[in-house]
Amino acid sequence: MKNLFLVGQVRRLQIGEAMPFAREQTSAINKYKVDSVEVVTTGFVGDEQADQFFHGGQIQAVHQMPIEVYQLIKDNFPSVTIYEGMLGENIIIGDMSERTVCIGDIYQVGSVQMQITRPRRPCWKIDSLLNQSGVAKFLQDHKCIGWYYQILETGAITQDDDCFLVERPYPFANLDRLWDIYNDKKFNDPIEIEKWLQVKPLERSFKEVLKKRLNT
Repeated sequence: MKNLFLVGQVRRLQIGEAMPFAREQTSAINKYKVDSVEVVTTGFVGDEQADQFFHGGQIQAVHQMPIEVYQLIKDNFPSVTIYEGMLGENIIIGDMSERTVCIGDIYQVGSVQMQITRPRRPCWKIDSLLNQSGVAKFLQDHKCIGWYYQILETGAITQDDDCFLVERPYPFANLDRLWDIYNDKKFNDPIEIEKWLQVKPLERSFKEVLKKRLNT
């Protein structure tokens, strides 16, 4: 049995239905709190995704945002009304952020094991939801973006469950660092890029962007 390292506690669990939103599109960004949830390979039971290219599926089964995102928005957009959980995430766990997690990390929450696969890219729907332009771009620039998991072991998660780090197979693969090099179009260090290309759980589209850098 691997040693488990406590990283935080579940503050909020959320699911939502795809509903008419804006620009004649549907979205499930408006989610509601639940006390417990069953988790299958495609995510939280009862949760929907309107755009399954950017959300959902086995590689993007569960979405998490860091709790600090809400204070960051309040401090920089004081006219915006905001509350925890309104950015479309499925789960909030205290003391986790892009600076403290890595691609490939495996976490145990309740009876569920899940592995980080990619960062989220905040999009225009956040601006539309908050009725405030520039929030999504601000979050991207400040690397407060959130991330996705794939499910390794199905089960159930309950409010206040502890979250344990089970394994960190790629300790260099920090999300903060990935976001920097992914968005720096001039970055083409072949040694570092090759390391990232060996990160098996990293979602394919990120690897494709980095591969193109090797040819520039």
